[in-house]
Amino acid sequence: MKELAEEIKTIWKKDRGLFWWIAAQFLIAVVLFVLPIINLNPNHPKVYARYSDISNGYSSSYWWYLVSFSVLAFAFGIGHNLLSIKLYTKRGKDIARLFLGVSIAMAIIAIKFLMSIIGEG
Repeated sequence: MKELAEEIKTIWKKDRGLFWWIAAQFLIAVVLFVLPIINLNPNHPKVYARYSDISNGYSSSYWWYLVSFSVLAFAFGIGHNLLSIKLYTKRGKDIARLFLGVSIAMAIIAIKFLMSIIGEG
């Protein structure tokens, strides 16, 4: 844990741009974590879940399918930030920025996907 704190301090001192990429990815993951929880209606035992992009693809499922986006966001936000910090120390800032850019793009796609599910419900 102490090594992680030192690596974050190093990133803050040497490459603030990468630090802001890490912060942006974390904030997007927080949005992805909170959004399904806010839109979950506990009065309805079933919610819409989207299983595929082919044809309609919507089905009425239990609420934990929607909450699974929150679990994914938690793992996504913490895990990808930790991986990017390790990539920075082992491979350099360019590969860490590329990894974070792909992570941010995937998180934005997940938010769009989630919004289409919430809009159907």
